[in-house]
Amino acid sequence: MGKVSVSHKKQTISIAGKEGKRSVSFADVAEVKTEIGKNYTSKTLREGTALVVLLVKGHYSLLFNEGNKLFYIEKNDSMLVISQQHMKRALPIIFGEVVLQAYYAKSNVKPVYSARYLTNLTVYANQSHGIEPTVFQENLNQFKTTVYIGPYLAYGYNKTAFDLNAGYADFLVDYRKTAFFTSNSFPLGLRMGVNLSRRIGIDLGAYINQTSTKNVNIDSTGIHGFPLSQPAHIREKYDPVLKVRGFSSKTIHLDLVMTVLLAKAEESKFKPYVFFGPTLAFMTKNEIKQAAGFKDNPQAETTYFYRWSKLDRQQYLVGFNSGLGINYTLSKRMTLNTSAKFIGGIFPKIRNRSFLTKIQNDTSLPDNQFGGFHSIFWHTYDQYLRMFTVGISATYKL
Repeated sequence: MGKVSVSHKKQTISIAGKEGKRSVSFADVAEVKTEIGKNYTSKTLREGTALVVLLVKGHYSLLFNEGNKLFYIEKNDSMLVISQQHMKRALPIIFGEVVLQAYYAKSNVKPVYSARYLTNLTVYANQSHGIEPTVFQENLNQFKTTVYIGPYLAYGYNKTAFDLNAGYADFLVDYRKTAFFTSNSFPLGLRMGVNLSRRIGIDLGAYINQTSTKNVNIDSTGIHGFPLSQPAHIREKYDPVLKVRGFSSKTIHLDLVMTVLLAKAEESKFKPYVFFGPTLAFMTKNEIKQAAGFKDNPQAETTYFYRWSKLDRQQYLVGFNSGLGINYTLSKRMTLNTSAKFIGGIFPKIRNRSFLTKIQNDTSLPDNQFGGFHSIFWHTYDQYLRMFTVGISATYKL
């Protein structure tokens, strides 16, 4: 027959086969089964002819109209609507007070406007009349809350800037923001989530992001305390002003988002969606590479002695993320996903109050001829994050 998709808005089904694509009115369809196994049957409702999803078939048949989001009970060739507003009055009329009370005594479940409750009630009502109904499990699956999980790998383009303590002005701390510096990374982690309905879901990305760059040049980031015991002609070869020449960081991200499918066709394997939500990130490492300059003579190029300051304690960021993605259905349980995401936020009030033991000496002097680094990173500073990622994941439906 070909690939079938249902449009309740146009009141037609679309059939794509070898001969091309054609549309058929609901009025000309008795029954149809889609590629994902969902059964539709034609019924005459108060609003006219509609294709409804058959959930339970028996003396009492339960159906669902995806067009108006209402449940129906077919009884003695009559279609009886069950709306959420009038459900408590409708159920005793449809099934009888005796059956309703007997089901409550058995299940201890009060009436709830849900596919699960109405299915179980309809099955019980049929069985109370000595009839074993047919339950269409494939049709009921659309009402289930599905959970999925899988690995996640991405390419990240990171932009980092600092808001540094530049001293005092009018008795207040004067901060100066640097330019943004770029770096690349490969975030790795897990993607998990839950589909709340056909189009709405909640998704959580948990991953580690490690990045470093040497493409940094920030002047006036502290003072080099070179040994004063050295002769004056040696002391004048030092540059007392510290510079930043690189940094590296490690962060753990939790990106929580709401996802909204853009494609309404359930049968389509390609399902584009948009997402947005908060980001929580924990900074576990942030090493700043600072340099003290030295010139052998006025005509020589400046060479440098490097030290790395380290994070005083773990910091956190509360930001936001948003983007676009595409889900591609591989099977009933496996889905391939690709997404493009932007993340933004600020790590506030960070401090690097100690140095690592590692050093790098590109000068002609021995290491012990360099003194302490009095860094402005000892004071609190803010670190800005702008991150663009393109990721891929393969999720398994539990």
